[in-house]
Amino acid sequence: MSYLVLARKWRPKTFDDVIGQEYITQTLKNAVSLGKMAHALIFSGPRGVGKTSSARIIAKALNCEKGPTPEPCSVCTYCREISEGKSLDVIEIDAASHTGVNDVREIIENIKYLPSSGKTKIYIIDEAHMLSQSAFNALLKTLEEPPPHVLFILATTEVHKIPVTILSRCQRYDFKKVSTEKIKERLYLVTSSEGIKISDETLYLIAQEADGGLRDALSLLDQLVATFGTEIKHEDVTKILGILDRSLIKSTLVAIFNKDPKSCIETLNEVSEKGISPKRFAEELLKTLRNTLVIKACGKEVISDLSDDEKEELKRISANQSLEGLELLFSLMLEGAEDVQKSFYPRMALEVTLVKLALLNTTVPLDDILNKIETLYRKISSSNPSRHQVSDPTKKEIREAPKPNDYTYGPGSDNRSGELEGKSENSPRNSGTEGFVKFVKSQNSMIGIHLEKANKVDIENSAIRIQFANQSIHSDYLLRKESQESLKKLSKEFFSQDLRVRVDIESSDRTDLPNSKEQNAKNRDELHKDPIVQDALEIFGGRIVRTKIKEKE
Repeated sequence: MSYLVLARKWRPKTFDDVIGQEYITQTLKNAVSLGKMAHALIFSGPRGVGKTSSARIIAKALNCEKGPTPEPCSVCTYCREISEGKSLDVIEIDAASHTGVNDVREIIENIKYLPSSGKTKIYIIDEAHMLSQSAFNALLKTLEEPPPHVLFILATTEVHKIPVTILSRCQRYDFKKVSTEKIKERLYLVTSSEGIKISDETLYLIAQEADGGLRDALSLLDQLVATFGTEIKHEDVTKILGILDRSLIKSTLVAIFNKDPKSCIETLNEVSEKGISPKRFAEELLKTLRNTLVIKACGKEVISDLSDDEKEELKRISANQSLEGLELLFSLMLEGAEDVQKSFYPRMALEVTLVKLALLNTTVPLDDILNKIETLYRKISSSNPSRHQVSDPTKKEIREAPKPNDYTYGPGSDNRSGELEGKSENSPRNSGTEGFVKFVKSQNSMIGIHLEKANKVDIENSAIRIQFANQSIHSDYLLRKESQESLKKLSKEFFSQDLRVRVDIESSDRTDLPNSKEQNAKNRDELHKDPIVQDALEIFGGRIVRTKIKEKE
């Protein structure tokens, strides 16, 4: 076959042709120029980013007729032989098929011979992590002190599988994924040179699908050329290759922002018709939500794997969304994507996730809530200045503390009014009920909190009488058996006497009150008409559950 695929035809021939690895190529060029090339190198990184190509370029740089030179000519006999894989001095070994110790012994036997025609004999061991442990051990001594005319280059995609004893004897270079933008630029150069008509949108789609591997991108382009010739349409690319169309992701995102679950499901149906898996779609939607959140929080400059047009479009789509809202959407989508990955029914799991996102209530920034609360506070203060002042919810200072009820144990009350007869004032503890309430709160904060809500606490007929104006959660809590047992123990400890605990609810004995449910409903209707209450319900998104009549002071 005379046809040469694009990935081989456009393989880098010089250090400047290697894209996305500027730091590594500059270091290697300096090493060649200064004559400080190490005797063993390790090139690690993902597939298709230029590891083996860089190894061949080093071989040409050291053996070129003009060399050693950081810019090999690629036209001399040595350079052409290395490029075509015919050089006797550059030995490429596939470690996946030469894993044993005998293969390494053969290398050790041959390195003692000088290069046949070039200046340096170079061994390129591809996928070096596939060598067996015994093979690595056999290579240790040779790798540490090879003859001066030998250079070892180990290339691997899984550097963590290489023993540290090997790593310590080599200079390590970590290749990284090529950015989407740089892959697109190289694809544009290739298509322009090859006379292929293809849109920038399609090139960008191919670059994204390559996931940082330039070789993968060129292979996809080669497949498209074989299918459609030199004129490639965007719609055909998404259909034939099964590449996820970014417009579907954006349509789903817009539907979520517009609270339109129907459009989400319709887009998902279109995704299914194109043969795209729900797991893949969920993953891409999660990435897009992440990019949208980062752009909203940090600006579009920090995103490196999107084009400027796509960044601008995501910024426009999310213009009306709050940062808190995007954070919540991303968190829910992250949970949903995990469910889709684990589910036996990924399509249905994704449908439920999209509906949940589309029906999610919009979150309001905290500053807006505080501003609304402050406005509501001012309305309350101005509408009825005779009411007791309360704490400003947006400020730390308190303008005026609420006045206490006329409790027996309250401030200013006569502490002696509830003292037990026969107790001396010289007792180590004040036997007044105010002191008792404080003591209970210090020993059992939960009971103490409910006890403080009582209208009156006093001592009567060898019993602690706790009075409430109406039945409430406070009275209900103190009526519990465990609460009363605790109060008995605490009262005995405080008063040094066994006392009964009695909880009285005044409204329970009154017959002049209307039916509680009817009164509650009536009160709710009246409160709903109050503009201040309406503002409070709007701010907090709440509802009136129960009303309580405030007794006249």
